[in-house]
Amino acid sequence: MSQGARRAEDWHWLWDVYIVGGCLVGIAAVVLLNERVPGNVPVAIASLAGIVLCTLTFGRRVVGAKEFSWPAAVFVGLVVGLFVLGLWAATAAVAAIPAMYPLVFATLPLPAALVMSMAITLAPLLIELATHGTSWPNMTVAVVVTLIGIIAAPVIGTVIVSSVKQRGRLAMLVEELAASRAESTRLSREAGIAAERARLAREIHDTLAQGFTSIVALAQAVEPELEADTEAARRHVELIRRTARENLAEARAMVAELTPTDLHDGSLSAAIRRQCERLSAESGVTATVRADAELPQLSMATDVVLLRTVQEAFANIRKHSHASAVTVALAPANDGVRLSVVDNGIGLGDGHAEGFGLRGMRTRVTQVGGTLSVSSTPGGTTVTVEVPA
Repeated sequence: MSQGARRAEDWHWLWDVYIVGGCLVGIAAVVLLNERVPGNVPVAIASLAGIVLCTLTFGRRVVGAKEFSWPAAVFVGLVVGLFVLGLWAATAAVAAIPAMYPLVFATLPLPAALVMSMAITLAPLLIELATHGTSWPNMTVAVVVTLIGIIAAPVIGTVIVSSVKQRGRLAMLVEELAASRAESTRLSREAGIAAERARLAREIHDTLAQGFTSIVALAQAVEPELEADTEAARRHVELIRRTARENLAEARAMVAELTPTDLHDGSLSAAIRRQCERLSAESGVTATVRADAELPQLSMATDVVLLRTVQEAFANIRKHSHASAVTVALAPANDGVRLSVVDNGIGLGDGHAEGFGLRGMRTRVTQVGGTLSVSSTPGGTTVTVEVPA
């Protein structure tokens, strides 16, 4: 925001109305009281009109400024000079004195504004003393008006300065809020992008990557079987074809809604049985499913987490466990469902570090409010997941 715009905001338009109104009151007093307090009416009117003109043109660029400047000093000197000229021309112009205080306090630093306001307040009395002396009939009225101004000027000045500062602070807070909101939006967008990348990485790792791993393993098994055991080679080629088709379907589902195709076609236990059949066909590991008939109803998101856990556990069994058998169990537990995957392999070994798959598995389970534990012995590994219904 430019400095000019900031000043325009700090100086409320109602102050313009107040100053114009005050000068018009002064002009009216000069005209209406000319018979009782005679003076040079045209000069007084021109002086007060000049104050209005200066305020609405030149003054709008300097009032409410954050720092004192020479244009501000020139402006204050000009309007005060015009006011003094109007007073010298017609005593009744003193009626416009309240309009001078906002200009002074909104333009000058507070100490200088207090001094200048006192000078403006004392000016009518001093002019009358210089013109008429102490014998002037209206001296009592002039003294009373001066005392009122001495009391009113600091109060009006304090209100004006507080108003300007408060508007400045409010404008700064609005700018900070806008900047903070923009930064929050940017960080939220970046966090969303990072979360989406991590989610896609887990999905790809748990689905497509494992399917491609199976295809590679089957292709390696087919090569020596082409001459020695064509029937086995044919079965493995069929498995390659089926796995490739499932991978393609999984990729399409991932693009569409990231819901596993296995869960579109049946229950969670049925999807896990298909994973067990695939594991047995690919690696020869005996895979068994034990699913309780009365499982609590789970959300699709929770079903996906449990299915992905089984897939990741099977991937680890293929790569590392050297197991010959694995059992998957689904049972009710603690108002939810417990999934356990137990193999009879060599275990994880001492100092085993969590890889990407296990970290992704743990993240998935945490997101649906569940817990995951992995225990390993030389006689096998057990992965246990508990999720709420």
